[in-house]
Amino acid sequence: MILERRLSLKAGRNWLLLGPRRVGKSTFLRAHFAEAEWIDLLKTDVFFEYRSRPAILRERFAEGGGTIVIDEVQLIPELLREVHWLIENSRRRFVLCGSSARKLRRGGVTNLAGRLSAARLHPLTASEAPDLKLAERLQHGSLPPVVFSTDPERELRSYCGEYLKEEVQAEGLVRNLPAFARFLESAALANGELLSYASAARDCGVALKTVREYFQILVDTLLGHFLEPWTKSRKRRAILMPKFYFFDCGVPNTLLGRRLSPKTPEFGKAFEQMMVLEAMAARDYEGKLDRLTYWRSASGFEVDLLIDSHTACEFKTGTVSMRDAAGILALAEDLKLKNRWIVGLEERPRRLEAGVVVLPWREFVERLRSGDFSTSRSGYT
Repeated sequence: MILERRLSLKAGRNWLLLGPRRVGKSTFLRAHFAEAEWIDLLKTDVFFEYRSRPAILRERFAEGGGTIVIDEVQLIPELLREVHWLIENSRRRFVLCGSSARKLRRGGVTNLAGRLSAARLHPLTASEAPDLKLAERLQHGSLPPVVFSTDPERELRSYCGEYLKEEVQAEGLVRNLPAFARFLESAALANGELLSYASAARDCGVALKTVREYFQILVDTLLGHFLEPWTKSRKRRAILMPKFYFFDCGVPNTLLGRRLSPKTPEFGKAFEQMMVLEAMAARDYEGKLDRLTYWRSASGFEVDLLIDSHTACEFKTGTVSMRDAAGILALAEDLKLKNRWIVGLEERPRRLEAGVVVLPWREFVERLRSGDFSTSRSGYT
């Protein structure tokens, strides 16, 4: 099955496309750059040829024009110097594709700032796989191979094992694989929660500095996101620690061997994760969102997601009442909010007191995609 992805890469630019493994980067690029020269570094013979002499890239492609795609470019970061030279001295255009921002930074990709436009590919969003049922997505996530698998749980187990083997062991990112495996379970338990490095360090039996590095590895290999706090509150002291979210809902469930059940805290947390990930995808794809944060006061008030300091969102899978708006109303004392939304499972939107609107989750993700943050809309009762 061919799905139309929301990501758009304008022709005539040089691109760096990042994304975790198996989100469909290569499939996307082959569909959109069918006429390009293709260098697939996952092929052993191609890898060793360019690894032994990166200058081959310049020698082969200095003449002529057209686009060159280099897949999994982080495997040979030294190629970035040759790419830099060709961008400056030839008519070639490049699309670089990778799954590790860490290795690319070390290889000098920052020297190409201003010459490469960055893009990120996420797992399938709700609008890209509209037939995917909510409970299935919360349990198994939305990686394309998992969505189309007849055995999604086995596919996910394989994916998590593949990550430990290929991303960590093969690249030498950590020395103590058993400790890192314990850390992954601890990170899965902390998914969607405030980061507590000290607690994770105790669980894993490693130093605090090591746990910090482990979380950064997840972010650098594009398997996790930090959601930073909004800290400009004047009336209430704000918590300063970020939250951590895995890039896909299915990964923490697989790491913990967990089955989600409706009306449980775990189900609600997975729903929150999905909504935050949808917002991150909308920010990266359509470019109509800018800053995504959360807010929590030291006294316990919380807003799950704050969009560009104008729209406060709470995510609830149970029955919604004004009690669920306590955090939003507390934040509104400090910040002039355009929208006060509680996003849930109801079929139709409805308006509560104090400008609070209960929004069906499908309408929420459509508004993220379209950038529609208007305060009034017909149908609210």
